[in-house]
Amino acid sequence: MLIKKKKLSIVEKLAYGAGDMACNLFWGLIVLSSVFYTDYFGISAAAAATMMLIVRCLDISFDVLIGAISDRKNSKWGRFRPWILFGVVPFVVIGFFTFYTPDFGDTMKIVYAYVTYLAFMLMYSVVNVPYGALMGVISEDPQERTSVSAYRNVMAQVGCLVVYSSLFITVGYFNESGMSKTAAFSTVVGIYAVVVLISLLCTFFFTRERVAPVKEEKNSLSQDVKDLVANKPWICLTIAGIAMLVFIFVHGGLTAYYAKYYVADIVADPTAEDGIRFVVNGTFLGFNINWETLSTILLSISSAVTIVGTMLIQPVVKQFGKKMTWIGCFVLASLVSLCFLFVDKTNIGAIIVLQTLFTLFIGPAGYIMWSMYADVADDSEVQTGRRATGLIFSSATMAQKLGNTLAQTLPLYALAAIGFVANTQISPEVADSVKILFSLFPLIGSVIGIGALLFYTIDEKKIAENSAKLAEMKKNSANN
Repeated sequence: MLIKKKKLSIVEKLAYGAGDMACNLFWGLIVLSSVFYTDYFGISAAAAATMMLIVRCLDISFDVLIGAISDRKNSKWGRFRPWILFGVVPFVVIGFFTFYTPDFGDTMKIVYAYVTYLAFMLMYSVVNVPYGALMGVISEDPQERTSVSAYRNVMAQVGCLVVYSSLFITVGYFNESGMSKTAAFSTVVGIYAVVVLISLLCTFFFTRERVAPVKEEKNSLSQDVKDLVANKPWICLTIAGIAMLVFIFVHGGLTAYYAKYYVADIVADPTAEDGIRFVVNGTFLGFNINWETLSTILLSISSAVTIVGTMLIQPVVKQFGKKMTWIGCFVLASLVSLCFLFVDKTNIGAIIVLQTLFTLFIGPAGYIMWSMYADVADDSEVQTGRRATGLIFSSATMAQKLGNTLAQTLPLYALAAIGFVANTQISPEVADSVKILFSLFPLIGSVIGIGALLFYTIDEKKIAENSAKLAEMKKNSANN
């Protein structure tokens, strides 16, 4: 008989979304880790960039390993949920110590940064790869998975919104209350860590795995990897995913630098911790603001508007399909990014409007991407007869990390090459370079992403055909 497709409850969809909210509390910190390492931890831009690049290269292959193992290890809780249960405590502990600044000399600081950042990224894989794969087995219904993906994207942006809206302001508040800025940063991260722990436990307890492979069998990892690298839709989607994340995270990662070193003017102040202050020469709604407040506004907009955009774009996806909607997101957001080149830094209102439009256009693309990975998993199972959900979704986490790595390291290397030094009096030329990077660097991701999507072949008709074929395959397997 045909397998009945279960409609998921709102509670389960929220519980699943809470997992990405948790991961994105820490991911928001990863996006802003460039600022942490240069402006709080106290190492150079070049040293921070090199550390991130080396660590990510070591870490990326670990994503695939976790995905392959989780595909093969079943338990009474399923294949993917146990990783969340047993990985969450070390994840939050290591996450806290990654953003803790020890009283070490310069050399030992760099060693500490390498060790903790690597451990943090490895534990991120242990939790996030199975979490992502869980969406591929939470329901057999493509429409339900698309709905779950929307919940995931909205909740993910809630996590980022919490970080973006509270991090710099709260750290500044604790600093003004007598804490050192490094202790203040660690205190805020500790609060986030508690929320991460509770949210991921909710994901484990209130979600279920429902989709089993058509036929349980022992598959070799080498065969699964061979199938994967020959999968054209997976290749196109992974390239597009990396490109999208470069596009978004170059913009997001440089936002604080843009506000602090381009929009703000640097003035001497012997009473300040670093001997200088960063003063924004402009007002918002008639109020004077500092660079921390401007950064908070711009970063908060990026998450809040993404939530709205995800809800608004779903009818567009139904009308034009996932692929064409995603391409449209790239094109419109790229045009807005170019506009940052021409806006005057004293026109705070225009900067905020552009940030709103940029996020409105590109923010919902994440929801589209995660839904498309589930479509690729279905298509792969139809083509090969084997389901490698964990392996396929691990590539999404790999793309996320690689895209973020490129987005963080390349601009940092560029800043180091022109003489940028954090918390010092920089030249107008360096300030202009920050604006140029903020405006133009993301377009690299846009061009590559559009090119990859043009070759992506799984359209809405193919999705429906695969869903019907999988139902028939399961029916035949049950009768054998």
